[in-house]
Amino acid sequence: MRLSVYRTAMLAILLLVRAASARAQATGSIEGFVRDSAGHALSAVEVHLFDDDVRPHLAISDSVGRFAFARARAGEFRVRVRRLGYNQLSLMIRIISGQVTRPDYVLTPAPVMLTDQLIEAPSDPTRGKMGPFNQRMSRGVGSFFTRAEIEKRQPASISELLRTVPGVNISQRMAGEPQPVHMQRSVNSSMQSTCVVQLYVDGQPYPNGNLDDFAPLTLEGVEVYRSASEIPAGFRTRDATCGLIALWTRDPEAARRKP
Repeated sequence: MRLSVYRTAMLAILLLVRAASARAQATGSIEGFVRDSAGHALSAVEVHLFDDDVRPHLAISDSVGRFAFARARAGEFRVRVRRLGYNQLSLMIRIISGQVTRPDYVLTPAPVMLTDQLIEAPSDPTRGKMGPFNQRMSRGVGSFFTRAEIEKRQPASISELLRTVPGVNISQRMAGEPQPVHMQRSVNSSMQSTCVVQLYVDGQPYPNGNLDDFAPLTLEGVEVYRSASEIPAGFRTRDATCGLIALWTRDPEAARRKP
């Protein structure tokens, strides 16, 4: 009795496995076309076939509007047909085992509204506030830091930035205290080898000021002249013989000293 029940159960399981296998092997194919409302073939159309998988199967129409799925499970599934500039189609398709399904889809135009964009002509780097800075930088005399380079380096302070310039010496002091800047003199002299460096902000002298009164990201540019021979005519004074640093701020508010 028990053996008979066991055989019956095994037979039922075998039949179920065979039925499931038959359903899994039941496939057909799709060979379709996509056209516009005027009857012209549409290429590069995306045809998505949703057959209960996590990701839909994808076919793209060729130059004559043809697309195909060589092997698809039999059954009824959803299809999405889309191309930029046309209204999307979403419909059902029935795939019959062992047969070729030949759908013919028509897409209607859907004009795409593009947002307005303002295109500005490239600005002249030799004009405006930074014009003189860019002109001097193009001559190649002195050391220069542009806004882009400052943002790339992300220095904690201007004095930290200038430590990378050969011939510039930053005296190390306690955090928050002024960091004195000295430069190697370019003339033979029996005097001391370093002296006071002049500081300019937006083209104007900044007497008794400190380099680190300004956060690096508030600056549009920095130019450094290590000796009297490097200093351009616009900055040349009797007090600037030991070198000069010119800071250029991004806006007037940034030029104010810290309290």
